[in-house]
Amino acid sequence: MAKPGDYRRIKKRSNGILSSLMGKLRTRLSVFKGVNQGYFVVVATEGRKPERFVIELGHLKNPEFLKLLKQAEEEFGFSQEGALAIPCQPGDLQRIIAMRKL
Repeated sequence: MAKPGDYRRIKKRSNGILSSLMGKLRTRLSVFKGVNQGYFVVVATEGRKPERFVIELGHLKNPEFLKLLKQAEEEFGFSQEGALAIPCQPGDLQRIIAMRKL
């Protein structure tokens, strides 16, 4: 069973991860001309063919999307050029994006 301090520690850690990811994404956003402010580009790399997605920054509050970003950091790092590679199927990423719109 979780202790009362566990929630605060998890929330603080999540906010730290989110802040770190936001900083890295902000520096990369200027690379994409034609992508509106408040959005960033990712590529779902698994499947038959990689698929490009333009993602609203609000998705960075979605725990499912944050899991994908953490996997991307572990697998590819954030020093890659161009769009951020996400290790998932395009259909899975579409499902996660659609969940936020509900």
